[in-house]
Amino acid sequence: MTPSLTAASDHQTVSSVNHRSGAHADKLTDKPIDKQRVARAFSSAASQYDQLAEAQKRIAGRLLALCPPAERVLDIGCGTGYWTRRLRDHCQAKQVHGLDLAPGMLEYAAQQGQNDAIDWVCADAEALPMEPGSLDLIFSSLAIQWCTDYQALFNGIARCLAVQGQACIATLLPGTLYELEQSWAQVDHGQHVNQFLPLEELTRAITTAGLSLSACDEYTETLYYPDLRGVTDSIKGIGAHHVQGDNRLTGRKAIIGLKQAYEQYRTELGLPVSYQVVLLTLTKNETTQNDVQD
Repeated sequence: MTPSLTAASDHQTVSSVNHRSGAHADKLTDKPIDKQRVARAFSSAASQYDQLAEAQKRIAGRLLALCPPAERVLDIGCGTGYWTRRLRDHCQAKQVHGLDLAPGMLEYAAQQGQNDAIDWVCADAEALPMEPGSLDLIFSSLAIQWCTDYQALFNGIARCLAVQGQACIATLLPGTLYELEQSWAQVDHGQHVNQFLPLEELTRAITTAGLSLSACDEYTETLYYPDLRGVTDSIKGIGAHHVQGDNRLTGRKAIIGLKQAYEQYRTELGLPVSYQVVLLTLTKNETTQNDVQD
């Protein structure tokens, strides 16, 4: 059987606006996330993603170790499929779905394995196309920070999970790319680093969806690079350089200023790039109101 690649067009929500109001978990920033632009950025990075995504590999590996055996699994934000296949083997899964918003990533993923019977689905995490109660485990590593409506995300997760099903999720918290953000602050007043939702806001959306937070592990993942080019290439090379609402070009003078400012963080290991990570284990203990919603 050859790997399948489907586009869940009826469910896909590729919106460039944060359409909900109110200071709740789904209201991350007044600057919108252009999901089409994000998808293009990750699609263009597909062929080199696995070679450059060192932090992502470390975090996903740590998350995978938390996953229990499961027959029906979904990888949200599957990217190149590297971790989707490892998830399948780790969980001894019989039915595997890899979902991503970037068509280029999914095409690359489908090309990497033959006869692995993984269903590759192009869809938005905020509009999961899976049937209610059809999944035993949902895995997602460093993907949900691109969402704009977190309540829709967790409502969908609750709907798709079977009772006693679990979701293992890794995402980023405020303080991620702190060194880069603070260095840019010495150069100009623009936004150069994406904003990340605080843990308490995530928790609110999780509990509102009817899920329980079974485990929560916060930690800092830091990588080091010899120079600023290494720092910026590590971010751009994996497609994660899109910033909400920022389409400006960066001039040579600004780059020189950034380079000088970033040097204050240098250690004997090099220039640090820090990620504030949280690993979440969610459990669906009972049928929720999301199970009967479309």
